Amino acid sequence: MTKRIIKQNELNFLKRELKYLEDSEILPASMAHEIEEIYEVQKLSFTKTLLYVGTVLIGAGVLSFIASNWDEIGRTVKLLLIIVLFAACNLTGYKMEKNFPKTSRSLYYLGCLVFGAGIFLVEQMFHLGTNSQNAFLWWSLGILPLSWVLRDKWILLASSLFVLKYMLDGQYLQGINIPYWTLLWIAAIYILNEKIGFSKLTGFVNGLLSLALIGTIISYFINPYDNYDDFAYVYGLIYLIIGVALVLSKGKVKDTYVVLGYLVHGAAALLLSFEDSWPLDWLYIPFSILYLIYVLYLINRGSLLSIIILCVMIFRFYLDLSLEFLPKSFVFIIGGILLLGFGFYFEKQRKKGVNVHE
Repeated sequence: MTKRIIKQNELNFLKRELKYLEDSEILPASMAHEIEEIYEVQKLSFTKTLLYVGTVLIGAGVLSFIASNWDEIGRTVKLLLIIVLFAACNLTGYKMEKNFPKTSRSLYYLGCLVFGAGIFLVEQMFHLGTNSQNAFLWWSLGILPLSWVLRDKWILLASSLFVLKYMLDGQYLQGINIPYWTLLWIAAIYILNEKIGFSKLTGFVNGLLSLALIGTIISYFINPYDNYDDFAYVYGLIYLIIGVALVLSKGKVKDTYVVLGYLVHGAAALLLSFEDSWPLDWLYIPFSILYLIYVLYLINRGSLLSIIILCVMIFRFYLDLSLEFLPKSFVFIIGGILLLGFGFYFEKQRKKGVNVHE
């Protein structure tokens, strides 16, 4: 029988469950061992490593050669060189798909690198003078269809990261413009991620994209005010609501988005725990108390991530108060003891089998 390839953490989980079934006398020991023998840990492919490293080195070498001789090459030759390199990588990859699939995939990756570099070089060659952030958007658009054709999660991840880089442009973060068109990218990446085979990392990045878009919309409406820096609480409250909503949607959305929800409401709460974030200085006190009660409720349900959030909040208030009243040496000593205590409690809860985001 061909062994089923799984990841190491999946095998560890399987062993724990089989041990539990064996100890409970639900499953005979011999049967547990037979089930375990069916699976095998996915190992790092030496061939893939060589091919991918080789791809990066070739791409870097070719592009370095072109860049170093860029001024001495004619404009027409430059454009043809980029087109020929891009076409050669993809055509060769296509021809080798059946007989050498790993080499073929590495050539497609090289084609993606050449395509992105070509965008920047053409922009420089024709003195287009556009924002360099736009190049990342076009790079993402160019490789997005390839991720669907090849059913490749890494190309899709790269596409989502390039859009995220584009979204971090100053004009959007400051609310000068709202990039509505990125909604199409977010939707396309979400659908492709579901169709290709859900990647947690791509799903997480796509979630960040959605949050970034929401941030640009908030900034757009706050930007007209001269004192828009005083509206930190608006960002905090909106992201807090989004984060809590994602956490409460557990079971209806994928676990990746639930984890993102914990991180979002934790970061938003940390921002709102500072008095400077509020229009009235004293509001941070009742907010922090109510939030800590909510976190304790989540911990009572068995959430490990909530324990981490609680530790961060306690440590934040400890530093805020202790630095004013205690010598620095005591601050470090007590802070270290607190961190050790948090670590011990966290490990103790994990051994009990508490869920990360129950």
